[in-house]
Parts: sequence; C-alpha cells; structure tokens
Amino acid sequence: MKKSIITAIAVFGLLSANCFAQDVHFSQFYESPLTMNPALCGMYNGDILAELNYKNQWGTVMGSGYGFNTFEAAFQIHNIAKKWSKAYLSPGLNVYSDKSGDAQIGETEVNLTLASGVHLDSKNNLALGLQAGFAQHSINTSNLQWPNQYSSSAVATGGWGGSGIGGDPIAGNSFSYADFSAGLAWNYSTSATNMTSNDHLRINAGIAAFHLNQPSMSYYGNYDPSMAGVKEYMRYVGHGLIEYGIPNTNVQLVPSIVYYLQGPAQETDFGIKVRYILKQDSKYTGNIKGMAFDIGGYYRLGDAFIPFVQLEMGSYAIGINYDVNVSSLDQATSGAGGIEISLRFINPNPFGSGSHSNTRSMF
Repeated sequence: MKKSIITAIAVFGLLSANCFAQDVHFSQFYESPLTMNPALCGMYNGDILAELNYKNQWGTVMGSGYGFNTFEAAFQIHNIAKKWSKAYLSPGLNVYSDKSGDAQIGETEVNLTLASGVHLDSKNNLALGLQAGFAQHSINTSNLQWPNQYSSSAVATGGWGGSGIGGDPIAGNSFSYADFSAGLAWNYSTSATNMTSNDHLRINAGIAAFHLNQPSMSYYGNYDPSMAGVKEYMRYVGHGLIEYGIPNTNVQLVPSIVYYLQGPAQETDFGIKVRYILKQDSKYTGNIKGMAFDIGGYYRLGDAFIPFVQLEMGSYAIGINYDVNVSSLDQATSGAGGIEISLRFINPNPFGSGSHSNTRSMF
C-alpha cells in the first residue's frame, strides 16, 4: 500500500508540476550515435549501417517487473551524393521508445537526420548534422492507486475504496510536438601501414544541442491551455573517442567520454575498451571473415560502474553491458542497475581492405 501511494504521488507530481525530464540515453553511447550527435550520421567505415539498442534498468526500484525500458532502431547511409569527391551527404532515420513504471509513462520519437561532411585533407573530416523529429508522450493512470482511494475497510479486504486521482483535474493521456537538433563533429584518421601493422590512429570529437525549439511538455495542455507552457530544457552534448592501434600487435585501445547537460541535470560517462583482433579477413578469397573481441568498462560519474563486452564478426557486432549502481540509490537497488544490448550491421564488411579508410571511421 505504501509503495502504491508513493508511486501515485510521484506520477501526480509529473502531471502537475513544471518539471523537466532528462532524455533517454545509452551506456554504450557510441553505439547510438544519432541520439548523441546528428553530425555522426555517416561517419563510419561502410556504406550502410543498421543498429538496434535495448536497455532495461531499475526494475528492482519500480517493483512488479516495471522498470525503465528503452528501445532504439536506427539506419544510416554513408553518402547519397556519389559525385562528391571531397565531401559526403548522409541521411539517417532513428526511432526510439521508452516506457517506465506502473503508469507506463512513455515517450516515442521518430527522427530524420541529414549530415554533410567535408574532407579537409587526407586525414581530417568536419561534419555538420541537422535532425528533425516528432515525439509523443503518453501515460496510463488506470493501474495506479491514489491516497484518496484509501479506506481501512477496503484495504482490510484487499481492495481500495473509491476511484479517481485525488480530485485533480483530469489530465490528457498524451501530448506530442516537433523536435529539432543540430551538431558538429570532427574526425581524424591515419591509415595503417599495411594490413597487419595495426599502427593506425583515430580521434573523434563533437558537440551537439538537442531540442533547439524547446517544445512545450504538459499532459494538461488540452485541458487547460494556460498549463501548456512547460518547456523542455535543451540538451547539450560533448563527446570524444580515441582508437589507437598498438603497432605490430592485435590490440587496440579505445578510450571514450561523453558529457550531457540538460537544465539542472548533468552526466559524465567515461571509460576504455580493449579491442583484440581475433582474425583478419581473407585478402584473396573472402571466405574467412574478420573477428574482434572487445572488453572494457565505463564509469557514470557518481552513479554506476559499467562492465562491457562486444563481439564483432564480419559485418555484425553484438555488445552487452550491465550498469552496477554505486550511488546512494544502491540502498534501493542493491547494486542492480540494468542490462543493455546493442546489435550492429555494417555493409560492406568493415574488416575488409578498406577498414582503415582515412575518411570513414567505425566506432
């Protein structure tokens, strides 16, 4: 009963207060580039890129099997302007959905991205990306129990007395808006001396701003226009990655970092993965596909430690991480954060002879 009342009060606060939510994001942040920086669209080693990401977290806090469940699907094309020799034009599409709690508080957003990159020289790229989307937020209050429904006789028989949400005006169950974002990204890349030397270097960095139009967010908008003026904070992102091949070995070191700032909320994730090349592509027959195994860890400042593994097999890659909560919230989670899975497909096979292209980097 106490838990249901707390949940109802929390949802009531989300409905009535001028509050701002932090965007969905993934621990494997470079495996979800379109939610981190629109300018990363097309900045990879291949012609087409498809990705699936799933995250489930904080089920132990929410109880009853309800946690925060986030899903994303994305698709990119590296260059549709084939006649451009010193630049590229890359479209992308991503869809993500997020639901949480008994009230199934949800957000679904569809984004179209267009990025254009310029080859400044044989090693440096600079790209600008623009993103336009449509988002819908929804809520279902039918499964919630509210304080005004409480009566000792009803609880004694396992039920609740009355209905409603405490006399508060009935809110709408959804609202929607257009959403616009933009970003800049720089990529530096040197080619390996030969197929087995592993002496290449890549550096990637960028900045982005999401929700440039600061859309209105309120479940009460249709009920009372005066309460439709709640604006979403813009989200600012800074990120960086280095991929360094240790010469004449099969080992690459890949440290990375991302910083988010959205209103009063901020987050810093950083860490490193070690990439071990298990097998190179067959140079002559193509029957043997390249393989690599990645292992590493990340730290979300003040919140969680994130061990990570990934297996790459030719055009395919699967990555798994688990967020281990180390903040004061661990009193409720017992350290359990959430699992995240990423799936990636790149064509052509990035292990091929062009896998260390100066103009397209694979993260």
